[in-house]
Amino acid sequence: MPQFDTTTFASQIFWLVVTFAIVFVFISRVALPRISATLENRQRKIGDDLAKAGELADQSDEVMAAYEARLAEARTGAHEELHAAATRAAAEADKQNAALAETLAANAAAARERIAAESAAASSNVAEIAEDIARQAVERLIGSSPDSASVKAAVAASVQDHNS
Repeated sequence: MPQFDTTTFASQIFWLVVTFAIVFVFISRVALPRISATLENRQRKIGDDLAKAGELADQSDEVMAAYEARLAEARTGAHEELHAAATRAAAEADKQNAALAETLAANAAAARERIAAESAAASSNVAEIAEDIARQAVERLIGSSPDSASVKAAVAASVQDHNS
């Protein structure tokens, strides 16, 4: 095997060293600077992205705090408006209830007056009818017509006995 021939070891080692030296110089001068520049760019971009993410997180926290403040303010305003509307509705209902109570009281008083008038009219009619019935009953029983003063007195006495 020619690679194990010791006479060619010196030239093989020489070319091995030359090749490694060329590869080392190429890698250190061309490839490593490009790789390190790419790594630095990547690290810088990651740092910039993290800084931008931090700024955006701060902005989102500020926006969220402003949103929550406005939401709380809106809730407070809505509660106040609801309370004011309930107060207005209660006042209007009280006013309408008072007007209705006055109307009902007036109607009840008028009804009582009508009932009293009708009751008085009915009572006077009852007294007249009772006098007529008593006169007719006395005429049939005794055959003579009693005087109207005695019939009125008898009916009045009977009504008083009945009422007491």
